[in-house]
Amino acid sequence: MVVSPELVQITLSDEELSSKQISSHNLQAAVEALHHDGVVAITNAVNTAHLDKLNSRMVPEARKLYDNPKTHRNFGSKTGNIQQEPVIDPEYIYEDIIANPWAVSITECLLGPNPHVRVYTANTAFKAESRQPPHIDVSFDFPKIPFGLCININLVATSPENGATEIWLGSHIDADHRDDDADPDKGIRADVVEARRKIRPPIQPNLPKGALIIRDFRLWHAGMPNRTDEPRVMLASIYFPAWYRSNQKFYLPKSLQGKLNWGRLVPCVEWVDEGFDYLGGSHDFDFSLLP
Repeated sequence: MVVSPELVQITLSDEELSSKQISSHNLQAAVEALHHDGVVAITNAVNTAHLDKLNSRMVPEARKLYDNPKTHRNFGSKTGNIQQEPVIDPEYIYEDIIANPWAVSITECLLGPNPHVRVYTANTAFKAESRQPPHIDVSFDFPKIPFGLCININLVATSPENGATEIWLGSHIDADHRDDDADPDKGIRADVVEARRKIRPPIQPNLPKGALIIRDFRLWHAGMPNRTDEPRVMLASIYFPAWYRSNQKFYLPKSLQGKLNWGRLVPCVEWVDEGFDYLGGSHDFDFSLLP
């Protein structure tokens, strides 16, 4: 495979969209990109009307959270990035977001059949000047194989201007190089980052509204400054293999129990009563592999 400096972006055909089945050629391209780059994007995997509806609700909620001093700030207050739980009211839950069939098909090629979804969350970038350090989202002694995939969906089109996530293509292969002797928030060791930059520098891809990103959990990445006045919301679901030992769950209302088409995805859900305070959700997730 020829090394490309850009993110591999796949556009689904009309037939793939109507059948909800990814073609063998696109599946191959996606799997190759995930093995080699640690990330791939599908440019038209999500109905944009669904994103518009979520955005109209989540941006006002984000502004309230941002004004609350108790809201978790990812990598400190200067980055303008807050943790925000997505709306779980039934009319805001969409199968192409929470159980995207094309993402599941690709995931199965990396993680095996019947992957488990254990996280459904979001983070929101407000106007800021500071960036996050390059990092990975786990600090435990994780398996040395693909063991988790993060499915990111931005509610709007993304670019460097509104804080598109910085990604380090191929860095999942060097995922052991964390700054283990320092504060975890410092991310990857500075010397390792600079050495990697000379081989394959990071990128901030432009992606249209409706795009979906599949990212290897081990890939180096960083939240970047949003230079606009409009908060940019990014949803995140995390898939693990069926063999992965974890008790992590996410919340959904009981009224949806048995009514969602998860396809071959196994939902790890704690079903809650209507009116559950989803905005009070914790930002602490336990991704570690249990004994």
